[in-house]
Parts: sequence; C-alpha cells; structure tokens
Amino acid sequence: MQIQNVTQGSPEWKALRTNHNTASEAPAMMGKSKYQTRTALMEQKATGMAEEVTPAQQAIFDRGHAAEAAARPIAEEIIGEELFPATALDDDGVLLASFDGVTMLEDVIWEHKLINDTLRSATVDTLDEHYKIQMDQQLLVSGAEKCLFMASDGTTDDCNHFWYTTTPERLAAIKAGWEQFRADLADYQPRKQERPATATVTEDLPAVSVQVSGELFIVDNFDRFEESLKLFLDEVLVKDPQTDDDFATLQGQVKQLKKAEEALDAAETQLLSQVETVDKAKRRKDMLQELTRKNRLMAEKLVESQKRAIKLKIAQDGKQAVEDHGAKVQATLDGYTLPRVPTDFNEAMKGKRTIATLRDAADNEVARAKIAINEYADAIRVNAKIISEAGYEFLFADRQQLALKDSELVKLEVESRIARHKQEEERRLEAERQRIAAEEKAKAEREAQQKADAQAQAQREAEAESMACKLAEKTDPEPVAEQVKSEPRAEYKAEEKPFRPNDQDILRAIAAEFQVDVHTAAAWVLEMNQQELQRVA
Repeated sequence: MQIQNVTQGSPEWKALRTNHNTASEAPAMMGKSKYQTRTALMEQKATGMAEEVTPAQQAIFDRGHAAEAAARPIAEEIIGEELFPATALDDDGVLLASFDGVTMLEDVIWEHKLINDTLRSATVDTLDEHYKIQMDQQLLVSGAEKCLFMASDGTTDDCNHFWYTTTPERLAAIKAGWEQFRADLADYQPRKQERPATATVTEDLPAVSVQVSGELFIVDNFDRFEESLKLFLDEVLVKDPQTDDDFATLQGQVKQLKKAEEALDAAETQLLSQVETVDKAKRRKDMLQELTRKNRLMAEKLVESQKRAIKLKIAQDGKQAVEDHGAKVQATLDGYTLPRVPTDFNEAMKGKRTIATLRDAADNEVARAKIAINEYADAIRVNAKIISEAGYEFLFADRQQLALKDSELVKLEVESRIARHKQEEERRLEAERQRIAAEEKAKAEREAQQKADAQAQAQREAEAESMACKLAEKTDPEPVAEQVKSEPRAEYKAEEKPFRPNDQDILRAIAAEFQVDVHTAAAWVLEMNQQELQRVA
C-alpha cells in the first residue's frame, strides 16, 4: 500500500477522501450502510457536496475518538505490537482506507468503534455487514492478514473484540462494486431532490350540529357543511398522488373524511335524542354521510393503488436497466452467452414506505445485478482467452459451459484435453506409419517375388529353347532313296510306314494342344521320365 502523509480530519485528508473511494464509503457503495444510501453517496460524489455534521453528530465522533485513543494500549497488548494510525492508497492508487492502527510490518490492522448495545454482544459471525465491508476494503488496501475489531468505551470494563479475516470472494466483490459504482457515476443524472414527506395542512370540515326546538323546529348547518364538503371533494382532495408529499396529504385527508363521517353519526344521535322522527334531516344526513364515506373509501383505495403503481414502475425501470446493461456487456463477448442474473425487486423494496426509499432499494438491486453481470463477463473473457490461446478450439465444443467455470479449473481442463488429443494423435500417426511400412514391405516382397518369378521363367524359357535347339541338331534327316534306273515291271504297292514328324513339329503340336509356347513345351519334354518313355515306346 501507499502510505499518505496526512492527518485524519485535516483539510488534506478530506481532499484525499473526496477524490478516492474510501473504506468508510464502501458499505454505502454496496447498499449495506447503516447511515447512507448508495444513491446519496452517488450524488455526493457527483456534486462534491456532503451533508454538514450536526453538533450532536460531532459530539458522538468526539466520544468515539477519545475512546479509540484510550483503547489503543489495550489493542497493542492483545496484538503484541505497537500500532500506528495511517491513511493509505492501494497499489493502483484508486481505493483509500484510514486505519485506526497498523503494525510496523503492515500484517495486522486494528478497527475501533464506540461501544453500543448491538456491538457489545456482537461476534465475528453476527457482526453487521456495514462493519465487515469497511474492514474488507481496509484489508484489501493494506494487504494485511487480519483485523482486530474492537468496540469499547476506552476501558477493559466495557470492551468487546475479536479477529476478522476476509476471503478472496469478498475482496473481489469490493473491487467489482467500486468498478460498477464508477461506471454508474459517469452516467449519473441528478434526480429531483426527495425531502421528507410533509402533508399539506387541510382545514377540517365544519362541525356538524343539529338542534331541535320544542316546537320541532330543526336548526342545522347541513347547508354550510354540504357546501364545504363539495368544495373539499372537488378542489382540495388529492386524486392523483405522485410524490411522498401527495401521499402524506391524501392520508391526512382520509382521516378528515373519516372524522366527518363520525361527526355525522354523532349529529344523527343528537338529533334522534331530541326528537323521535325527523325524516327530512335524517335523510339529508344519510346522504351527506354516504357521500363522505364513498369518497373516503375512494381515497383509501387511491393511496394503495397509486403506491402499487409507482412501486411497479420503479421495479420495471430497474429490471430494464439490468437488461440494458446485460445486452451492452453481451455485445462484447464474441459469441459467448451471459448467464441470466436473477433479480428480485419486490424483495428488495419490501418494507419501504416512501418513494425515495423504494428507489434507493431498487438502485441497490440494479447495482448488485450489474456487478454480477460484470463478474460473469470478466470470467468469460479470461476463460475465452485461455481456450483461444491454447490453439485447439475444435476440442472445446462445450466452451460456453467451460467459460463460466473457475479459470484455474479451465486451465487444467484445457491442458488435459490437449494432452489427451496429442497422445491420441501420436498413436494414430504411429499406426499410420506402421501401416505404410507394412504396405511398403509387402509391395517390396511382391516385387521381389515377381522379379524372381520372371527370372525363373526367363531361365526356363532359355533352357527350353536351348534344349529344343539341341534336339533339333540330334535329329537325323530322313534318308532319300537312291534313284536307280530299272526295267519297268509290274506295279506293286508296298505297305506304308507311319510318318514321324520332326522334333519341332512335335513341340509345336504339344504347345498348340495345351496353348503354351514352344519353350514351355520343350521344358515339359525335358522333364519327362525317360524310363517311362522307353516303356511306352
């Protein structure tokens, strides 16, 4: 953290607080403050104008400062180290925190509050969020491990204390909350100043009186009452309440109408107590009473219906603001889809009685939803970058679901899938290499066999041709009879001997019979068993 050389309460300290987001303002920013609404803080930051401290408030502050100074030795004894008051910025120079005490090593901080009935019985589990959020920002700014929370009057007799530690999630919520607050502040448009509701003073209707003389002469002021009642109903009664003032005025007028009804009832009782039958006066009284009653009921219903209508309008505006923000963020996510962030404006506005408090409650719910949307978007962007930079996007068809998980889990899942893919790819490539090697080996073997077969065939053909040539050389030519001139004699026809074809003809005949070449036929003849040939011959 960056220690600031300012004294708490000094003009320099106040100027520093004006220009930064302080720990004491963090509860209001989160909509959890006991003293200020988020809307009021927004207006204060936008205008630079803060409410003046009243003398009564200053007296409480002075008592708190005195108790803090007196309790410092008690805290130092508990911690075992000396404590120093400090004001510091975080490392980014954005968030500010004032510390009642910080140790020299800045690893422990101390926060003191003036004791009251609530804090006297508080524990770390029951402590109000207002205080926890302030300490969250103090721990965020300082980087300390823990905070000693103490509430006392400056003595050990009335002192409650315990250790408080935060979580990464709570620190992230502080950062996200201020980020959204600054975004809302940039778009801030001042609303009409809401002041405490004040009802317009409305004069009561004339008192109703009826007098009956002994001669049955009735004296009443119904004419004046009727004139005033109609004027009140036509010109004074609020018929379209829009502001807290209107509602306060109308509720007062409802009470006046009810009072007038009761007065008319009393007049009737008074009349009937003086005379048994005064039909005309009674009928007129009944008419006026009914007119009063109907308008009172109308006014009561109007109060409720208009309040519901205004509450519904505030809720609808809040819902639309959340949807608009979601659509704006969605457009930046490059195909990823934001999950739906639920809102409950009815629950947020529950128990609120004025328009101002209804709007504050709705604004807090809008801010909460916007922060949740931003957190989802930030997580999606981080995880989308992890998936994209990994370079194997085809492995992540479920990237929408992955993008919403913790980034560390996403890193592990991405690394695991890529490792499995590489292993499977290596196995596939190895199988492919083995297949190609086997095919090449088989091809080489086939070619070698074909070559060997061709060589053997060529050798057989050469041998057959050689044998055929040798057979042809060994075959003696048929003898030619010598021509002897002789005396003619009687013709004698001797028995003819079988004609023997030569070897070439025999080989050609065998080749033709079995449809092979002469060389193959010659090879067959050479392979014949000579003894078998001799036996057959």
